[in-house]
Amino acid sequence: MKKQNSIIKTTLWLGAAVLALSGGAAIADQPDKFIAGDSTTVAGKTASTWARVNGAGKVIWVGLTIPVSMAENMPAPGTGPAGAFAVLNYPAIVQETTYFNHAEIQGNEHGHPTNPQYTQTNRYLAPHFDLHFYNIPVADVFTIPPGLFFTPAPAERVPVGWAQPEARSVPQMGRHAGPLTEFTATDHWLATMIAGYLPNASYMHFIEPMVTTELLLKRENFTLPVPQPAVLGKATQYPTECVLAYDKEADAYHIVFKGFEAIE
Repeated sequence: MKKQNSIIKTTLWLGAAVLALSGGAAIADQPDKFIAGDSTTVAGKTASTWARVNGAGKVIWVGLTIPVSMAENMPAPGTGPAGAFAVLNYPAIVQETTYFNHAEIQGNEHGHPTNPQYTQTNRYLAPHFDLHFYNIPVADVFTIPPGLFFTPAPAERVPVGWAQPEARSVPQMGRHAGPLTEFTATDHWLATMIAGYLPNASYMHFIEPMVTTELLLKRENFTLPVPQPAVLGKATQYPTECVLAYDKEADAYHIVFKGFEAIE
């Protein structure tokens, strides 16, 4: 993977967009810097990981930039875990001090099965992307087995507003837990934030925005809630906000996790 450089030219736009969405105010002369992670070509353009680090050396944003072209022409499955067509590590400072290790992107041209307990049993059949943000290394993701695992997650490790993880472990992913509101939802589906668990439900090892191609093609800013467990099982910095900001110049989205707080 090559290091990406295109993020530099969108830094000013990204700062303005995310601050506007969060209701924050810019800090004059703040000596922040952007640090590049991995990048790769996706649908003829660039997908990349990156971070914003403040003058005190703290990671304050963790980002993934994805081109809208991938929603116009969904890439074929790749060689990454569970067919991911992009697997992008974060910079070392992100891996060492925050929840995030790497990002994976899987495409689902015809959607995928929905939790059978949902009212809308075909809810996730729309074309969409699974945007996995993992806390564990890629090599460990490859080893996650399929199967049915009925051990519940400890209550303090289940975010408020999310269900216990499903019993089914998806190979090279794990068990998925959706928001409680998804079980009774009947609206037109566009996006959902999922929490992911290891097969034994001992640890929430990924968070996953599922986003439809329809929503990405709207080319509009939007936000998603971030699952907040009372106990993670690891001392690190964890985000409280997720903003998906559309960059008209680059025709891309910057997926930004921010509002980092200590968790254990």
